[in-house]
Amino acid sequence: MDQNSRIERTISIFLFSGLFLNLFYIYFAQERLYSAVLTGSYALGSEKYLRILSVICIFLSVILAIFTAKNKYKISIYFSYLILIFYITLNYIVSGASLLNMTHFMDKKGIGTWICLGIIFVSYNSKRYDFFKKFLIFSAVYISLLTIYNLIDFGIGGWRGQALSKYRVYAVNYVWIAPYVFLMLKTYPHLKWLRIYIILIGIILALVIQTRSFLIIYFFTLLFDFFTTQKKSGYVILSGVFGLALTYLVINTEILSTSLELLMNRGDKDTRTEQLVIFISQLDIFQLITGSGTFATYSFGSVHDYGAVDNQWLFLIWWGGLIPVLCYAFLCGVIPVRMIFKRNLSYETKVECFVLILWFLALLGLAIFTTMSVDFFFFTISIILGRVLYKYSTNLT
Repeated sequence: MDQNSRIERTISIFLFSGLFLNLFYIYFAQERLYSAVLTGSYALGSEKYLRILSVICIFLSVILAIFTAKNKYKISIYFSYLILIFYITLNYIVSGASLLNMTHFMDKKGIGTWICLGIIFVSYNSKRYDFFKKFLIFSAVYISLLTIYNLIDFGIGGWRGQALSKYRVYAVNYVWIAPYVFLMLKTYPHLKWLRIYIILIGIILALVIQTRSFLIIYFFTLLFDFFTTQKKSGYVILSGVFGLALTYLVINTEILSTSLELLMNRGDKDTRTEQLVIFISQLDIFQLITGSGTFATYSFGSVHDYGAVDNQWLFLIWWGGLIPVLCYAFLCGVIPVRMIFKRNLSYETKVECFVLILWFLALLGLAIFTTMSVDFFFFTISIILGRVLYKYSTNLT
């Protein structure tokens, strides 16, 4: 085995070790959320080392991949990533945050998240990416089994907060795996029942946590699937059967019928506009250019140190500044849109671009609970993004 092969193998070992550890951590993250509802404490136990080890593995794969992939991506992609890292690091240090404080370092406003974005540079290796696609199928099945276990053991609770405490982490990670897996399995006719299972679990999860935005994402996924299907008459028939089966399941299953009732009770209640109006009214134009820093907060209701915003692009420009927004928007927005309008795109590339456009819109406010972080779903989206960036750099379709 030559040196290049050894490096490629090492990158893959670190990458998938980190992904597997982070995938298994999802269970503990969900249980911690449930415990927090009961006790009010978000404190991590020994499972925190699982996450720490996961992020370390991702860091190592990023460091190796950045140097190995230097001739495989356009200079504009490298430049955008490095400028983004440099500016966020400068912002972090100027804010007075400590490089030794892992809570701040790994926070959504920390450096760690954006170092992990560097796994976009692992996707040039086709064998590695093929294994990643199989890994995502395993991940979807794993999360679905955890969901089914909770449905049997816990139900959904009597109000939305209880449902979120038991399913939110599963639902957020699943919504960024299921569309890709569902669409990619289309090329494997013998796995059609797995396709149906994957999308069905996603819809059930969205119903259980009563989250309209996730239902919209699955609706867009089904629309994309329809318009990329040649035999549309057969698809309509199958979709009709699937719709009737789902309706029957919802009506005749207490858990799902209760979830639907709670979702309907929410109606068209707007849960974000008030927050955005209050947030925007407190913005400083100069700070939007430079960024307000790691410890940026604003007043929301009776809370005077609120640090979250549902629109992640506003959130990023608020604390990080204009430069990180431009860099990340170029990588995950501009390039996928350019790619999807190219002629003779392969089905795989169309699916990848479609998922990334959904991601871009989700960060814009389409989907709640979705953000850039050291969470499993951000890693998987970044790897898919990396594949599109590689194809863009090498004119592959």
